[in-house]
Amino acid sequence: MTIERVRVGDVLTLRRREVSIDPMTEYRLIGIYSFGKGIFHREPKIGAELGNYRFFAIEPGDLVLSNIQAWEGAIGYASQADAGTIGTHRFLSYVPTNGRVDASWARWFFLSEPGMELIRKAPGTTIRNRTLAVDRFEALEIPLPPIDEQRRVADRLDRLHASAAELVRQSDHAAKLTEALTASAAARPDLDDEAKTRAGWRRVALSDALELNNCKVQVEAGSSFSIAGVYSFGRGMFPRTAIDESQTRYKVLHRVRTGQLVMSRLKAWEGALAVVPASLDGWFVSPEFPTFDIDSQRVDLRFIEAVLTSEHFWAQLKGASQGIGARRERVSASRLLERTVDLPPIEQQKAIGRVVENLEASKKLRGRATKRIASLVPAAVNDAFAGLN
Repeated sequence: MTIERVRVGDVLTLRRREVSIDPMTEYRLIGIYSFGKGIFHREPKIGAELGNYRFFAIEPGDLVLSNIQAWEGAIGYASQADAGTIGTHRFLSYVPTNGRVDASWARWFFLSEPGMELIRKAPGTTIRNRTLAVDRFEALEIPLPPIDEQRRVADRLDRLHASAAELVRQSDHAAKLTEALTASAAARPDLDDEAKTRAGWRRVALSDALELNNCKVQVEAGSSFSIAGVYSFGRGMFPRTAIDESQTRYKVLHRVRTGQLVMSRLKAWEGALAVVPASLDGWFVSPEFPTFDIDSQRVDLRFIEAVLTSEHFWAQLKGASQGIGARRERVSASRLLERTVDLPPIEQQKAIGRVVENLEASKKLRGRATKRIASLVPAAVNDAFAGLN
């Protein structure tokens, strides 16, 4: 197979289709995700809301690059779904000049390791100035196989990308179903109040199941602390960083233990509550995160975690917040403890907890599978262009 060496500007032509913006017309703007994730559509806006930028039409078949983020893979190929969209001057649209290059193949080449190396080495793409100007891009020299080979490679990668995207979509949908099943298993919306009462359920204040227990540690000279955080939307805790006494304004931090509940006073209303996992035992949070012991004699840990991290519960905390302005959504420990939850008998809690645990295990398996699926396309792209010199 014969491989030519050609300048980008000899096989691709910049196509600028300037759009005259009508203040009353609605427009669909594009953006391009980094890391080869392609073109996306922003919320439609009327022309009067677009500002004083210049806009250009995007058409199916365009090779589209973000001139400020091409260095990190913000490169896409416009499909029929992108017909009728527009982009700012920051998006460079290229079309084949003379039939020697396939635009979809060019997209995949520039997203491969050898292609990204060219983009990143182009003049002006240093750390201080990564903007990719037209003349710099068009001056790049690329290897070019015969057009039939380009189309074969592009078609294979297009099909793989579509299949991987569909698998990820299905996995995401399954994850949402799992979250809904977890919440339903804990709340049992299929049972009305009378049925729950007959089954031994009781409505209790959280103060009957939780006890505020902040393990306060003084911040002293020479001390260091591993800091943890709490995700919003019931997504658990995460390790943040290690700090010393000079990096915090707090005089006291809270040490957390496995099995405790941690709440963000600022973001509890959007689900920033979590049970401490074993991996973060002994880590620290700021005083903005009150910690609670959970009475394991009265409640099953997995059951109460599912209840407290469900959207149904934390949405109620909006009404328990205090303050104004940027601080208006703070939820105090006392207000959390005033909230009520429905508790079944402990054996039922444990049974529900086992169901929740199995659902969470399947969710984690799908998450790992999704990451593997997402890695297939970059690996295939690099393999397709590995021998192209």
